[in-house]
Amino acid sequence: MLIRTIHPIHVLFFETKTSLKELSQHVRHVARKIYQEAVRNDLEITGPVYWVYEGADGNPETVFSLTIALPVSPSEKILNSEFKTKFLEEFNCVTEQLFGDWNGLGKVYGSLISDIFSGNKTLSGKNREVYINMDFENPERNITEVQIGILN
Repeated sequence: MLIRTIHPIHVLFFETKTSLKELSQHVRHVARKIYQEAVRNDLEITGPVYWVYEGADGNPETVFSLTIALPVSPSEKILNSEFKTKFLEEFNCVTEQLFGDWNGLGKVYGSLISDIFSGNKTLSGKNREVYINMDFENPERNITEVQIGILN
């Protein structure tokens, strides 16, 4: 079990309430629009797309908060955009990378949660997925880092 502290990250972001059942409606097009807005506003992109889940419990019906975020350098610019900027807070987590199709995410989450409980750690209720490489044509080339929040 790899335990990490992720320092605050400045992001351009989108937020909504959704459920796992409805999650697919945000795939691809939201991140694409965030990238377009970052470029349009001359923001320096500093990392891959993050999906931040708060209150997701694995039940497809549970409504939770979803943030889709793109790390960008802080800027004095006022964005004329549907997106806003903020800092993602410091995040204590256990982490593992998934190499391949996102169908394997459930196994990664299960393994990490088992490690958390066996290590006498407590879930924070926040999770992140960092999409290091997304290949929609060849999903075996995807690289996704799963970060499950823990309390100290």
